[in-house]
Amino acid sequence: MTLLHLIKERKSSILMTFQVALREWLTEDALVFGYLLKVLLASLLAMWLSLRFELDQPRTAMLTVAIVMQSRSGMVFAKSYYRLLGTLAGVIVSLILVALFAQERVLFLLSMALWIGLCTAGSMVYRNHQSYGFVLAGYTLCIVGLPATISPELTFNIATTRISEIIIGLICATMISDLVFPQRLWSDIQDKLRQRFSDFSDLLRTTAQNSTSTKNSKQVLLRFISDIYSLESFRASSIMENDRANRSHLRINEMNNEFMAVATTFHALEELMRRQESNGHPEVGTLLTTMLQQLSKAITLDGNNARNEQEAALVASQLKSLSNLFTQSAAINRVQLPQGLSARELLDFETGAELMQRLAHELHTYATTYSSISYSANKSDSSGTRTPPKLETHFDPIVVAMAGVRGTLTLGIMTALWLLTDWRSGIEAITIGVITSTLFATLPSPSKTIMQFMTGAIIGTISAYICNFHLLIQAQGFWMLALAVTPTIIFSSWLTTKPSIAAVGSGIFIVFLMHIGFNSTYSANPVTFINDSIADLLAVLVSGVMYSLIDINSSQWSRRRVATALRRLVITACRSPLVMRRTQLENAAFDLVQRAGSTQDIAEKRDKLVIDWLLSTLEIGHSVIALRELKLEIGQPYFSELLFASLESIALLHELPCEARRIKALQAIDNAIENLSPEITSVIAIPAVTYDFRRQALPMLHFIHSVLLDKKSVFFHSGGNKQCRVK
Repeated sequence: MTLLHLIKERKSSILMTFQVALREWLTEDALVFGYLLKVLLASLLAMWLSLRFELDQPRTAMLTVAIVMQSRSGMVFAKSYYRLLGTLAGVIVSLILVALFAQERVLFLLSMALWIGLCTAGSMVYRNHQSYGFVLAGYTLCIVGLPATISPELTFNIATTRISEIIIGLICATMISDLVFPQRLWSDIQDKLRQRFSDFSDLLRTTAQNSTSTKNSKQVLLRFISDIYSLESFRASSIMENDRANRSHLRINEMNNEFMAVATTFHALEELMRRQESNGHPEVGTLLTTMLQQLSKAITLDGNNARNEQEAALVASQLKSLSNLFTQSAAINRVQLPQGLSARELLDFETGAELMQRLAHELHTYATTYSSISYSANKSDSSGTRTPPKLETHFDPIVVAMAGVRGTLTLGIMTALWLLTDWRSGIEAITIGVITSTLFATLPSPSKTIMQFMTGAIIGTISAYICNFHLLIQAQGFWMLALAVTPTIIFSSWLTTKPSIAAVGSGIFIVFLMHIGFNSTYSANPVTFINDSIADLLAVLVSGVMYSLIDINSSQWSRRRVATALRRLVITACRSPLVMRRTQLENAAFDLVQRAGSTQDIAEKRDKLVIDWLLSTLEIGHSVIALRELKLEIGQPYFSELLFASLESIALLHELPCEARRIKALQAIDNAIENLSPEITSVIAIPAVTYDFRRQALPMLHFIHSVLLDKKSVFFHSGGNKQCRVK
């Protein structure tokens, strides 16, 4: 009986696993099928309405559908909104420039180049669909303004027609997305929040069980950073989706900032324990591990992760109890330390305990906010009076300016080719050149993406040729027309669902629809088609060359710029008249690294410099901010001067990392630690420093000291051994 029972259990387990895998596969397959169906229905509906209203170019409406259609309804709403704003801005600028320079083509083109440069720079500054709005504002000027330079009297008609076609495309895309197999972002946001809380619980429990097992902690931290910005993108789009998401967007924003604090504090604690394990007393490491195990138990329920918001509320209660008793627990563990420990070894324990207490408090805050997300989604959250800080925008002005110059130069090259050769497809070449030079400017690897786009453009050209000269000539009526364009629409849409080759699908979609040979009547012409095809491919080639020549995303130069900007954050934290907040430091550091694309693949050697400086900036920056806050509280000029000397030496080290300045910073921190010790304060003739001040200041100074001594730190392998003169 026992054997039969085991066989039945095994069979049931295998069957259940198979059913779960089958259900997941069918769910993913169904999502792709639903997306393809929505793209096809919206494209055909846009084509039918454009033909019904006898608009000049139904392909513009279809192209709008192709561009704004996303897998989630909220993303479609957000992208449609910013596409409309960008189009209106581009049309208004087109009308103004035509009114000013209708007879001066050179002045018109110079003004246009300036506008394209500004829009490209704007797309680099802003994120998500706001960035796309700037792209639209740029190339809409090409679509409306360039034809108007040939026939200025038709400017208003061209503008109104383009707006009408785009509005039809937006209406079709948003309506189909919301009515046919709608997929809500709010469900994805809830899943991401639950998964993130569970993943961090797993990480904390694994670290507590075996502190040496988390060798990939950098990858985990960077994945958390990517999740923060991914969730922020979802949050920004979901506001337009439904009332539940709109009511919860402040809470989600608050959770993002709280999780930033949790992740960075945990990394600092993990690094401290790694250094202590290598160079410290083993008893200290054992006690710190014991305290971390207590924290890992508090974040779980009977050894299991919180699965939803209700269970997170129970975790928050456990964390609160642990935080309230943490000082007492630390005192009990402190008594267990062996006699004869050096001052440095005692500081190892105090620093670890301080970081662990901070982590427990931040986890409690985060779990409390997470547990309240369902309440805020179902009811208006009028009780919350504080507005959490947003993920601020931080960028390198030189990089943004270079992106604008690159867009302007691409336009200049294509315009010069048009004017010098009087090429009838010059406007087509300029339009595609501007689209590709602005659309991919914000990507981490634009050169690779544009090569994929070129591949898609070639396939799209071949598909358009077959459709124009073999299928459309035999099409009779709307349904035959729909049948002719359907295969390419479905194939290109399917490719866009594959992240690794999505640019190929975009290239097919855009080029195919731009070359489709019908308006209100069949209008395909072989000569025009060949000219336009050459123009498209030449424009994409020029954009690719410009991306290679002015590489502001993946070059080593750009990585050094990001590293310098990260160091500058620490300098600002040390010297700014107003004390920088932790959220400001984290937002700035994460945004700089996210824009550089360094969170995508930490294994790449080119990103090592950026990642190392990011981690160093977070570790030292947090301690510097804590010391600055303490410096404001302490009323003794003597100790304020000690802290000022330490902070200034840290700032000098980050201005020019070198061995001499590292040693000088260590000496300044050593001096501050020695003069803050109880023995010194009792001897010198000044009032004693309060216990709370010493308890908070010494661990932070010791933590920075341990970072500067760590041979695996960035100060040793990226300039730390260089010689420099110290004043």
